[in-house]
Amino acid sequence: MRVEMDYEAIIFGLAMLLFFGTDLVMMVLSLKNLKDGKAMASWSSMGVVRKGLVVGMIVVMVVFVYWLATDSILTP
Repeated sequence: MRVEMDYEAIIFGLAMLLFFGTDLVMMVLSLKNLKDGKAMASWSSMGVVRKGLVVGMIVVMVVFVYWLATDSILTP
């Protein structure tokens, strides 16, 4: 029975790596661009829609973290 659990954990780990692997690669590449200063656009040069999307993304992430901290199975 222990061997089956190890295989399940390995398969689960590989599936998660496949699922999140491209996101991790893109995150590393974007961090490299941030260090070079290529990826940052000044706030005044952004369009209205892009500004709204940036602010909306921040608000959604804050609400999501609050929801995880209060209403999910992860609550202490």
